[in-house]
Amino acid sequence: MSTDAASLAALTERAGVANRSDCGRLWITGADALDLLNRLTTNKLETLPLGAACSTVLTNGDARVLDHLRLAAVDGGMWCLTSPGRAEDVADWIDLYTFGEDITVVDESSKTTLFTVLGPLAAEAIAGAGFPVPPLDGVLAQDGAVVIASPFGAHPAYDLLLPLAEAEHARAALRSVAQEADAGAFDAYRIAQGVPAYGAEFGAFNNPLEARLLGSISDDKGCYTGQEVIARLQTYRKVQRLLMSFTSDAPAMPGDTFETEDGSQAGVVTSACTVDNGTLGLALVAAKHAVADSSLRLANNGTATLSDPAYALATEPVEA
Repeated sequence: MSTDAASLAALTERAGVANRSDCGRLWITGADALDLLNRLTTNKLETLPLGAACSTVLTNGDARVLDHLRLAAVDGGMWCLTSPGRAEDVADWIDLYTFGEDITVVDESSKTTLFTVLGPLAAEAIAGAGFPVPPLDGVLAQDGAVVIASPFGAHPAYDLLLPLAEAEHARAALRSVAQEADAGAFDAYRIAQGVPAYGAEFGAFNNPLEARLLGSISDDKGCYTGQEVIARLQTYRKVQRLLMSFTSDAPAMPGDTFETEDGSQAGVVTSACTVDNGTLGLALVAAKHAVADSSLRLANNGTATLSDPAYALATEPVEA
């Protein structure tokens, strides 16, 4: 995938707005909602105070990723943002494990719209458009609009959830303060910030540790689906691959492989975009080769330099 360098620079240096209505939006209510989600996902959810937001991973019994979710507690319930196209599967999985609990999950994706404002000046932009600015990992609701602040690499992003009828009015307000980013520009910025995506960096093919989603995993909570596998992987250091960012002096595309100097396979490209005749990308790299500032050879003979993804650096717990 290629993108215009100027558009990426605008997102990197100022602020941009992307229509992300392909992401799912579930409205969850009920006295047992948090307790059930606490038993199904990786993060500690005994409580989620009003005005707070957090990320958590929905895994199956083998600790494979069903989705990476964003939860936000507002008056009357909580919003659950899913990856694109994942709302129905997430709702069905919750329903599969509901046995008399007081929980209701309603897919509001078709009745709402979702914009994301992102970049170093994102807070100023969303305030300039007339919407509230919550603190990082917070959520504020005002006049039917819900704003959720989330880490997005080096800077926070603000997800703006609105009734569908307000979409065009909100879009106009946001475009007056931020550059509109199409899907290609947004994905390039996502890649540059090292933010993993469903189907590329995580999914049914791997566990959340490989995707560097450690910031969404609690290591001191009760049992949840997939916990035993994740605990063993952590305890015995058996994580086989790690997500890394890379830059390359040659074109690369998803599915391309990395090799060591002796020709051994060392990883696979999961996302990539071409900027200024080079490549920015994300790759799942064999753990022993996942070292920042090291280099690997692309199968097409290009050279890739690895680095830790900005999103991982912003969200992974810091070891004492």
